[in-house]
Amino acid sequence: MEEIAGRISTLEGEVSEHDRIFDMGSRKMGRDNKIFFGALIFISLPLLLLLGSSIACAAELTPPLPGAPNYINIDVEKAHEMLEGNPEEIILLDVRTEGEYNAEYIPGAINIPLSDLENRIDELDSSKAIIVYCQSGSRSRRASETLAQRGFIVYNMEGGINAWREKFATSTSTPKPTQTPAPTLSPAVATATLTPSPAASHALTPTPAPEGERRGIPGFKAAVATLVFLILFVLLRMRDEKRRGQ
Repeated sequence: MEEIAGRISTLEGEVSEHDRIFDMGSRKMGRDNKIFFGALIFISLPLLLLLGSSIACAAELTPPLPGAPNYINIDVEKAHEMLEGNPEEIILLDVRTEGEYNAEYIPGAINIPLSDLENRIDELDSSKAIIVYCQSGSRSRRASETLAQRGFIVYNMEGGINAWREKFATSTSTPKPTQTPAPTLSPAVATATLTPSPAASHALTPTPAPEGERRGIPGFKAAVATLVFLILFVLLRMRDEKRRGQ
């Protein structure tokens, strides 16, 4: 009986030792995991912020997907920029009546009245983007909705030809150039203003930068150095924890 009791005691001691080793390993693993995930979050956060800003910018510049039931509103400046940059890939569509179109239109536009759009939609090339305009923007919105539902890439030009006429030429008008009146100065004031003193000339003369010196963003180097230091600190801490556990 004493021998059996001794064996049982020995087994209990071995089991306790295994439990202790397992518990130490679990605690060490948990500590290592905390350090690892902390470092991962620290390094990934700036990348996630950069990715988010890139996605936001891309969302503003990306046209609607073909087949999506939506369109993009643009102003006349953006419409003019698109037409100047890539006219072969863009259709400028006037959805006013034929009489309105004949009276005045934007050069390069084709005319399909809103009332005829459903029946004549096959005349449009679905591989090209379409900029739609009317007189002031109301009919072009309805036309844009119709075209977008049929799978076209559509841009609605807000303000219509009325807004376009104020900035760019139409078939019958050209925008009036804006002139800024030059300020008039009395002879005494003009002489005093246009004749700088030697001290003033010296103060306004830029000092050339030393050769090889480059301008940078203030604080950029310090921020990068701080980030690198923190990353190295986390990596060294992980290495020390690993050595202690061995």
